[in-house]
Amino acid sequence: MKKGFTLVEMLVVIGIIGLLAVFLVPNLMGVRDRGKEGAVKGVMHTVQLAIEAYQMENDVYPLGKNIPLESLCKNYLMAGGYIAFVPKNPFTGKEYSDNDGAGKIIYNFNDDNGTYTLTGYKRNGFTKALELSNM
Repeated sequence: MKKGFTLVEMLVVIGIIGLLAVFLVPNLMGVRDRGKEGAVKGVMHTVQLAIEAYQMENDVYPLGKNIPLESLCKNYLMAGGYIAFVPKNPFTGKEYSDNDGAGKIIYNFNDDNGTYTLTGYKRNGFTKALELSNM
């Protein structure tokens, strides 16, 4: 008697593996995105500390609305030594760019009440991951 697997047994095993892949792959992709969103939040906290240090020395927060992270760093934070370099975007693996969609971070200063908001976005560039403020 020969030992081995029948064609039916092989098809059943392949079918089970296929079903597992259908259910697990989307969940694994979601886990990766949540990890990158967590990294965006970490970058935001670092930038918030730099903004607060800027305010401590200059008695004013960086002025402007809808400033992407790259411009905020290069025009305000790096010049004063509050941050050493433009952080890397977890979704692209490269330095933040003003043109980033996924994981973008936007700074807004409100002249009326002297507050700012730092808003970070998820992969789609529209859904907020976190919003930090000095309110």
